[in-house]
Amino acid sequence: MGRLPFAVGLVWCALTLSAQVDVSGRVLDENGTAVSGARLEFLLTGEVQPAVALSDAQGRFLAELARGGRYSLRVRKEGYFELRETGLEAGPSAGELSVTLNHLRELVERVDVVYSPPAVDPEATSDRKQLNAMQVLAVPYPASQDVRSALPMFSGVVQDNKGLVHFNGGSSDQVNYTLDQFNVSDPVTGLLEARVSIDAVRNLELESGRFSPSAGRGSSGSLNLETGMGDDRFRFGATNFVPSIGVERGLVLSKWTPRFTVSGPLARSRAWFHNGFDAFYDVDTIRELPRGQDRSRSLTLSNLTRVQVNLTPSSILSASYLVNYIDRFREGLSFLDPAETTIHRRRSLNMATVRSQTYFPGGWLVEIGFAAGRGVLRERPEGNSTFEISPLGRRGNFFVDLARNTDRQQWLVTGHLPVVQMRGSHRIRVGADLQRSGFDQLATRHDYRVLRADMSLARQVSFTGGGRLRRRHFETALYADDRWAPVEGLVLEAGLRLDWDQIVRDLLFSPRLSAAWTPGWAGGVKLAAGFGVFNDALNLLMLTRHQDQYSLTTFFSKDGLPSGEPVIMGFQADEQSLETPRARIYSLSAERVLPGGFLGKASYLHRAGWKGLTSAQPPGGLLPGPVYYVLRNQRGDRYDAVDLTFRRTFAGQYEWLAGYTISSARTNAVMEYSLENPVFGGQGPGPWNWDTPHRLLSWGWAPVPSVRGPRFVRSVLQELSVSYLLEARSGFPFSVVNEENFVVGRPNRRRFPSYFNLNLHFEKKFRFWRYLWAWRCGLNNLTNHGNPNVVNNNIDSPSFLAYGRGQQRAWNVRLRFLGRR
Repeated sequence: MGRLPFAVGLVWCALTLSAQVDVSGRVLDENGTAVSGARLEFLLTGEVQPAVALSDAQGRFLAELARGGRYSLRVRKEGYFELRETGLEAGPSAGELSVTLNHLRELVERVDVVYSPPAVDPEATSDRKQLNAMQVLAVPYPASQDVRSALPMFSGVVQDNKGLVHFNGGSSDQVNYTLDQFNVSDPVTGLLEARVSIDAVRNLELESGRFSPSAGRGSSGSLNLETGMGDDRFRFGATNFVPSIGVERGLVLSKWTPRFTVSGPLARSRAWFHNGFDAFYDVDTIRELPRGQDRSRSLTLSNLTRVQVNLTPSSILSASYLVNYIDRFREGLSFLDPAETTIHRRRSLNMATVRSQTYFPGGWLVEIGFAAGRGVLRERPEGNSTFEISPLGRRGNFFVDLARNTDRQQWLVTGHLPVVQMRGSHRIRVGADLQRSGFDQLATRHDYRVLRADMSLARQVSFTGGGRLRRRHFETALYADDRWAPVEGLVLEAGLRLDWDQIVRDLLFSPRLSAAWTPGWAGGVKLAAGFGVFNDALNLLMLTRHQDQYSLTTFFSKDGLPSGEPVIMGFQADEQSLETPRARIYSLSAERVLPGGFLGKASYLHRAGWKGLTSAQPPGGLLPGPVYYVLRNQRGDRYDAVDLTFRRTFAGQYEWLAGYTISSARTNAVMEYSLENPVFGGQGPGPWNWDTPHRLLSWGWAPVPSVRGPRFVRSVLQELSVSYLLEARSGFPFSVVNEENFVVGRPNRRRFPSYFNLNLHFEKKFRFWRYLWAWRCGLNNLTNHGNPNVVNNNIDSPSFLAYGRGQQRAWNVRLRFLGRR
């Protein structure tokens, strides 16, 4: 068995002395980029307790060894292969030690490697969770072609019935989404709409509760998609390049999800590239609809190209280009929404980035980056027929025709100062983040009607006005933080962020405080706590609703006569009176390594949001008379969660996780008013649409044990692994309406049935034509649980509380080409 070519350059003095020996050096990855936070353990032969050092932002470390002698070295960081070396001689004249850690990836060559296992990091003050490339590839989560579908593998993250992802009880636009540290959220809605190939993702990093002031536009969390880079070996991979044929209601190309990656050197040991392409073609059939009108179709294309050039060992330049194209025909098709009511949706995105990292003598590190992106959205209904809403469902053509163009430019500057020794070590960082964004939107709408159960007319709605929305926005942020380690086992981090934008025009101060304490008497228990003030990004779509059209609503009695003059409904906003939504977050956690190698963690998170933006209803009520919803800072949110999580690594490369979360996500403003929402109801408190009081999550994969038996059986079980994902949670809330589309009772007073999903898959690696392949086959929703995601919530409908089920039990097959072994 060969060894993975870890590049470990060691210059040691062979002289062994009894005096203290200081060993310094640097930790780099396979592309020569500094690795911060790597843990180095030097263990003297015959001793039990190792000397420990941690690498800083430049990858530099200093280990204080008790004396010279023969040492073994262990270097690890989550997301990297663990490095072990033995027989190292330490002396007083030792030079610098250079260590290279390799990122986790699928290995084709036969090597003995060990993943860096989950461990308690005594110096980590932030509440950081990570999914690496191996976990994302191995766990059989639903809709595995979309990286967003992997996010519910984090505790505290749920995906609602519309496919939107929610972090720590917040709405989907309350998260700081970044791609390699650049803002990748939609400039208008704040949602994560960008697509990136699963095979291009190196790590998904989520910070919750306690995160640094560098991430400031999102109180629910900060998610960074870190993408991969090639190395000095050319690699090619392909996944699911064979399409699936369906036979439901006739032969059809039902699904095709090909992914291709290619990477390698442009100039060995100096420049590399990585390209990840994926496509997703899907045909969905709704059995309750008539043939010919029962299928929706979607096509998604994504390509990310990255290049890195090491101009010098201390100067690194990287660039990337992301392209997205999405085409969805008959989007929104369901048993309540036939083909004529759907829309044809097209979206495209182009985003380019460039970043430089420069390491200066004395421990300085300066990073400068720029990103620019443009997006186009087109939503077109099937025609201009009047849209009708009744207790039995919808018919006619959807009433909104929309075209939108967006753009964003971002400038980043970050400086890491040399470590300062003053009553302990101080690691100081300063930075600036400037963003300019904007959009132009045109929306035209035709009439729609609301019908009662007897099909009599209850409401007729028409629209007037231009429907042109425009907004330019500039925002800037300055931040600084200091990580102070006054004594061994205690780390304090204090930070401050200053934000200003051209809409609110207030200078906002956001302090952050956190601490991590690992007392020697606690048996390896790490305690961490934090407090911070966080801002939410301004939602440009909500800020510009007052530029949109007005609706004219005529109400009719049951005898078919108008109940009065048409009622005008619209939106108003006074930007000078608005403030930035903010939140206070308190968090506590305790973690330790348990018997059997399990890592256990218990945490509590409290988030209290204030000054949230909401469209306040008129003081006199909704009707009669004109209705103007005024944008105000009147929304208050609250989220509380207790989470227990256990993790373990088996056989050096297989993982298991189980967690249980009890939470409450509530607000004083449940109702969301818009011209597209035909529901009338008074504003009121209640649970958010994604509130999940109880959630059990577990996933993992492991090798199938080998058994004695016939040679054929042994060959089948060789390199065969089993993986699973289990999620059980409370059903999401929903509101009840009557036949005139008025909310009945409190908002979100009912819930969907409980959700339960178990996916079980087997993957077999085998050689064919001198290449290594991996074939995975398994069942999604093994128990065939209903898991409804659509409901008839009209109390006057004869099919009230009829549910449309989610994914049924289904076979899932994946074929991967891994390359030459």
